[in-house]
Amino acid sequence: MNRLWGELELLRVTDPPLPAPQKRFRAVYDYNAADEDEVSFQDGDTIVNVQQIDDGWMYGTVERTGDTGMLPANYVEAI
Repeated sequence: MNRLWGELELLRVTDPPLPAPQKRFRAVYDYNAADEDEVSFQDGDTIVNVQQIDDGWMYGTVERTGDTGMLPANYVEAI
């Protein structure tokens, strides 16, 4: 019985970690990309898979278009 219990514990310990919750933001203004590494979006668009680059910029994907790139942090709010 100890051997079986040990195998069950091993399975629990080695299971892959759960994915981190996806960071989602909503655009509060329209934005037209100024560079090729930026994304355009419209007020109300949802931005997913967001990563903070610095205080002023983020990197994410516009859910409506599927476009991925940099975006200004002050044009979106967390949801």
